[in-house]
Amino acid sequence: MTTSASNTRSLPRILALALLTLGGVACAVDPATTSATTPASAPRSTSLLVPVTTIIGEAECDNQSQCHAIGVGAKACGGPGGYLAWSDKKTDPTALRTAVEVQARAEVEENKTSGLLSNCMVVPEPPAVCRPRASDGKKTCQLGQGGASSAV
Repeated sequence: MTTSASNTRSLPRILALALLTLGGVACAVDPATTSATTPASAPRSTSLLVPVTTIIGEAECDNQSQCHAIGVGAKACGGPGGYLAWSDKKTDPTALRTAVEVQARAEVEENKTSGLLSNCMVVPEPPAVCRPRASDGKKTCQLGQGGASSAV
C-alpha cells in the first residue's frame, strides 16, 4: 500500500512540473502591437536567414572534424533561437559568423519593437555530425546524435 500512497502524493508534483514545463514553452506577444490586419510578409530577420543558409550551402563533409553548429536568431531574453549545422570544408567561417550576427541583430531589434517576450529557456547547442543524408546518402553535417543510421 505504500506504493499507491506514494504515487498519490507525487501526482500533484508531477502535475505541477508538467504545468511549469508547458508554461516555460509558451511565448507571449503584446496584443497592442499585433492585429488581425498584420501583413503576412516575413520580418526582415527571416529574410536575413537566406544569406546564412546560402553561405552554409549543403554542408558537405568528409569527416566529423569538419562539422560545427552555429546559433542563429535571437530569443527575447538573449541567446540563439536555434542552431544550424555547417561544414568548414567549403564554408568561410568569418563570412558565416558575420551573416549570423547581422541576422541576430535584426531579430533582437524586431523583438524589442514588437514587445515579444520569450520563455527564457536556454537552447543548448546540439552536436553537429557528419553522416549520410537520408534522401540521397551524400555525407553532410547535420544536427543530431550521429551515426549512419540516424534518421534526418
